[in-house]
Formats: sequence, C-alpha cells, structure tokens
Amino acid sequence: MFSSQLDRARHPLTGRLRGFVLGTILMIAAAAALVSPRTTAATLWVAALGFAASALWRRDIDWKELRPGPVALSLAAFFGYALLSATWAAHPSITVEKACLGMLAAAAAMLVVGLLRQETRPNLVHMGEGAILGMLLGVAFLAVEVFGDQPIKLAVYRALALQPADLKPAVFFTWKDNYLQSISPEDLTRNMTDAALFLWPAIMAALGVWWRLGRPIALVLVAAATATILCSRHASSQLALLVGFAAFALSCLSLRWAWRTMVAAWFGICLAVLPLVFLAYKAELHEAEWLYLSARHRVIIWNYTAEKTLESPWYGIGANQTYLLGPSLEADIPDFKTNPLARTLSIHAHNMYLQTWFELGLAGALLLAAAGFFLLRAIRDLGPRLQPYGFATFASCAAMVATSYGMWQVWLVTSLGLTAVLFALGAQCLNGDAHPEQTDD
Repeated sequence: MFSSQLDRARHPLTGRLRGFVLGTILMIAAAAALVSPRTTAATLWVAALGFAASALWRRDIDWKELRPGPVALSLAAFFGYALLSATWAAHPSITVEKACLGMLAAAAAMLVVGLLRQETRPNLVHMGEGAILGMLLGVAFLAVEVFGDQPIKLAVYRALALQPADLKPAVFFTWKDNYLQSISPEDLTRNMTDAALFLWPAIMAALGVWWRLGRPIALVLVAAATATILCSRHASSQLALLVGFAAFALSCLSLRWAWRTMVAAWFGICLAVLPLVFLAYKAELHEAEWLYLSARHRVIIWNYTAEKTLESPWYGIGANQTYLLGPSLEADIPDFKTNPLARTLSIHAHNMYLQTWFELGLAGALLLAAAGFFLLRAIRDLGPRLQPYGFATFASCAAMVATSYGMWQVWLVTSLGLTAVLFALGAQCLNGDAHPEQTDD
C-alpha cells in the first residue's frame, strides 16, 4: 500500500511504517467483514489494539485530545443504563454481558477515532488505501457470489469436504449424496450489511487519498456495490443504501435542511416508534401481498413487541431479555412452526428502536435519542465538504438497524463500531488540512 502521492525523500518508509501496518489491518477488517460478517467481532478489537499500541510508541500524542466529548459521554450513559437494567432483569448475566460489550465497542471505536484525528498525513494515506482496497476486494467477492450463484463458497466448502452437519442453517444448503449442490442466496443477506455501511467511508477514502484516480474508483465502487446490494435478497441493506443516497442528495442541496430533517427523523423514530408500529399493523401491512414474507412477519413481530412494551413502558424488562423471553413465548404458540405469520415475539425485535423501548423503556429511548443527536451535531461540525458523507453514513446505519437484526448481536455492534472507525479515517483523508506535511519525530 505504497502511494505515489507521497514524496519518498520527505516521507521515508520508516516514518510511514505505522500507517502501513494499521492500513493492512483495516484492509483485512473491511474485506473480511464483507466475506464473513462475524469477523468484525474480532477485527474491531485487533484494530483498536493496533492503534493503542502504536500510540504508546508515538511522542506527538496529545492525550488531552482523547478526553470523552458529548458523543462518548452520551453513549456511556446509554450503555451504563443498559448495565443498570440488570438489577431488574429476569436473567441479569446476559444483560451485563451485552451492556459491557456495547460499552467496550463504543470505547474502542472512540479511541481509534481520537487517534486518527492526530495522525500524520502520510500515515493517513496508507490507512485510507487499506480501507478502500479492502472494500473493493469485499465488493468484488460479493459481486461474484451474487451474480455467479456463489461459486467461491461452493468451491471452498467442497474442497474442505464439509458435510451437511457442518453448515447451518440447513435450509440454505442443497445436498445430494453428501455433495453440496447449491447455496441459497439467503446465505448472503448478512454480508450485505457492511457493504452498505462501509460504502460512504470508502468513497471518502478514495477521494481523499487518490487525487487523480479517486473519483473514477469511487464511481466504480458505488456502481458495483449498488448493483450487488440491489440484486441480493437483503431488503434491509437495500433500504439502507437508498436512504443513504437520499440523505447525501438532500445534503448536497441544502446542509441546513439535511440537518433539520435528520434530527427530526431521528427523534421521531426513537420516540414515536410505538404508534408507528401500531399504525402499520392497523393498516394491515402484514397482509400486504406486495411485501416480502419476511417483511410481513416483521410487522407482526413489531406489533406484538409493542403490545408487550406497554406492560413495562418506563424502564423496560432489561437489556437483551428478549433473547430469552421470545423463545419461551413461542413455545406456547400452537401454530408457530406451521404458520409463518403467527403472532410471536422472536429472539429480538428486528428493530433497534422498538427493542430499546421494550428492554430499556422510555428512559432508554431518551438516552438513545440523545446519543444520536450528539452524533448528528458532531457531523454538522465537520464542515461543508464532509457533512454529506456523514449524514449519508448516519442515515444508512439508522435505516439498517430499523428493520434487520437484534441490537445486541455481537457482529452488528462491532460492525457499527468499525463503521465509525472507517468514517473517521475517510473524513481525515478527505480533509486536506489534516496534518498535510506533519512527520513523526
């Protein structure tokens, strides 16, 4: 990852070794996330440890700059309250586990973001190259898998001589005499999540690092990622992609109205999710034939979860308690296994905002709304050139967690943390005034 943009005489390799190593880590993290999303549960920590170790060797770090600001403090308040909910949760151990996970992931991401702000331009170039190369490799892999019926996975699984008992969920794999014939496109849905979330940070990195080729590479990446995501079976990633484009377009037209719209939408979804869910059910969207079966089932899950939320609306039942309560309720539903649209709670709400209300109540929803507001305000303070990408990234993340996975799933929490890291890197790369000629002591 040696860039021709750097003067080798003024910036010798010894002064850029940190950027080369950390850029390689970020490249692997970004590519691995698109190949196997669960790898973020490891790569976020590896990246954080790498940045922390490099900081200990530097002599130009201003440690006061790493003091927590409004975003970090609001996230600490949210996860701290989630940890406190263990005192009234039916199964406090899993509440403690998930609250600590969220707190550590947020701390790791904020640490890396703080260190990136003090990074030298030569090292930022290498890190940015790593991020964009990782994204390009990951999107190329997904494109081949989506448009070629997953030839890479099939070849790997066959070479490893995997048996039906080795691959789950079993419904995604077709076998004949213990020979893997095909893999369902549904097996790639989770992979699309990070493709949508990492897109805007990768665009920023390309534009900020490669002065001449940045724009063509960014256009190729956008086209490839968009085509791959839209042709996949993951509607949540498609929604996140489209919402991100809408936020970027609105920001280009008017940053002021983009800010106002984002704040209004954020507070609306955080605080008004219950009536919105009841309205969706009353409108009988769960019976709409034009919706995917999974989307119709989500409307039922949301409505049932909202009804249960009213039993404890102020403080909730405790973080991640849905994971245990859902299966226990499903056991009492006679037609659950035969009726795909049975009224059920599931192991999570498939909606972070609704799950927050159910598990943490109004108090948790207010803390979540505050954290998002301070994050949006931080994006507004970035400057006109960076704000459209910030609003697009925020909108993509907000849309993704509105319709897809459980808010405490390890890979999702760490994916959001890695998205924050990549965005901070992209912002520093695109910001031409970020230590343009500073070198290491």
